[in-house]
This record gives sequence, structure tokens and C-alpha cells, in this order.
Amino acid sequence: MGNVMSLLVLMVIEFFVMLFILRFLISFLKKKNAVQHVREELIDAHKKKEGTPRGGGIVFLLSLLFLWPACEDRRVLFVTIAMLVFGAVGLVDDILTFKRESSEGLSIRNKLILFTLSSILLFVLFRDTFSSTVLFLGLSADIGNVFYFLLFLAIFTGSANAFNLTDGVDGLLGSVSCIMLVFFGVIAILSEDTHLFSFVMVLLVSLLAFLWYNSPKASIFMGDVGSSVLGGVVGALSIVTKNELYLPFVAIIPVIEAISIFIQISYFKLTHGKRVFKMTPIHHHFEILGWSESQVVFRFSIITVLFCLIVLFIKMCGL
Repeated sequence: MGNVMSLLVLMVIEFFVMLFILRFLISFLKKKNAVQHVREELIDAHKKKEGTPRGGGIVFLLSLLFLWPACEDRRVLFVTIAMLVFGAVGLVDDILTFKRESSEGLSIRNKLILFTLSSILLFVLFRDTFSSTVLFLGLSADIGNVFYFLLFLAIFTGSANAFNLTDGVDGLLGSVSCIMLVFFGVIAILSEDTHLFSFVMVLLVSLLAFLWYNSPKASIFMGDVGSSVLGGVVGALSIVTKNELYLPFVAIIPVIEAISIFIQISYFKLTHGKRVFKMTPIHHHFEILGWSESQVVFRFSIITVLFCLIVLFIKMCGL
């Protein structure tokens, strides 16, 4: 009980500290002209966001200051290092956009290379932390080091990129990420993994504090540093909790966002200019159809809750 109360007190303190830091960060980023530059092809509603401070996701990294005791656990350390290395890639991307005063930072190719190198580094440093056995629907199989390495790369590079694509509507990525973190928090509780649970809860609080200022109309955006951190963390959590094959369902919205772009580009090339969606990622398609940002966030969050509950049901039934 004492540990639970200590964690609750820590979470409350952290929430208000993060609110204060974010308030300062909004002013600081505005003064440094570290702001969002909107792409020309986006709908008019998004062009109003030009000049909004970008880079608020740095508070997710600052939450590590509240986590250092839990980092003694090697599995938590793995997730922590994933936060840092993927956050570093995102931060470089944000800094480049600030310097160029455009919406373009790292090229897709360079970002993919850095995400891949980060994944390889994590695999080498923490190979002893996880096994090559994967679980799905009550079945388990040891897929061997080579295939697990490929799965490992796919999880991290896929998550980081897909989360970045999802961050296009005020509050969207933050909201669905909160639901995913709650899912992994429940998994940690069921596994009696108090260190991992503490990690997830502290990160969740920093995300809630960020959403205070990121809800429509957003006062600050998380930037690539935030989306890369969240993608890296969710990918790492799926690995340490042995939910690798369930990740596409837990992270259903980022997966759909990424698939929508793949479909759009492929169909465009095959048909010499025709499109399946009005605009991708798919959240823009629904905006053009008339959904408000709040409707996109709320409905995509409902879908995420539904899929997380389905996965929890499957796991608790031993399937």
C-alpha cells in the first residue's frame, strides 16, 4: 500500500510540474521561433495552425527524471533507452525544421536509416533481456534469432514512422497513445511487474499534462521528438511484455494511418493519378468529409479502446 501511495503522490506532483514546464516551454519556443510550418496542400483549417510552438514532446523525456529508481530494472532500462534514442532522432528532425523554417526536416530515407540504426543498437545492447519466442492466440513459437531480429526492426521502425504519421490532428496521437499506455499498464499489473507499471504510469501522466495544452485548439504540438518517443516506447513495451504480434491491434490507428498512405501511393501509381482517399494520412480524409478535429480524435480513440479491450479479453481468456 505504501508503494501505491508513493506512486500516486509522485504522479500528482509530476502532473503539475509538467503543466508548469509546458507553460514555460510554449513561451520559450515562440521566442525562438520553434514553430509549426504547415504544408501548402493541407486543408484551410490546418493553415491556421501556422506558428504554433512545436517540440512539446520533450516533456516525455523529462518524465524520466521521475523514473530513475525504476530504471534499475533492466527491462525498464530497455524501454528508457528506446525513449532516448528514438527521441534523439525526432529532436534532430525538429531542429532541422526550425532551421529551415519549413515543414521538412529529415528526409524519409535518412529518418528510416536512423530509426533502423537505433533499433540495431537496442537489439545489440539488450539481446539478453528478451527471448526469440513469440506468443499469439495461446500458441508460442521460438522463431530464432534471425527472424526475431527482423521482427524487432519492423516493430521499432514501423511504430516510429506510423506514430509520426498519426500526429496530424490536435490531440489525436496523444489520446490514442494514452489508451495504449493504459493497456500496457494493465498488462504490467496482471504480470505483477511493479517497475514496468510505475514507468508506464509516470509516462502516462506526462502525456496527460501535454494533452492539457494540445487539445483543440492546440497551444503546442509534440513535434517529431514526441511522436518518435511514443512510437519507440510502445514498440519497446510490446517487446518486453511479449505482445509483439498483438501490437498491430493495440496500435490500430497508427497502423491504419500508415496503410492508408501505402494504399494511396500504390493506387495513384497504378492508375496514373487516381486516388482512393481524398487525402492521406486517413485522418485528413475524414476531415475533408466534414469531421471536426474533436470527432476524429474521439472516434479514433473509441476504435483504439475497442481493439485494446479485445486483445485484453483474448489474453485473459488464455487464447
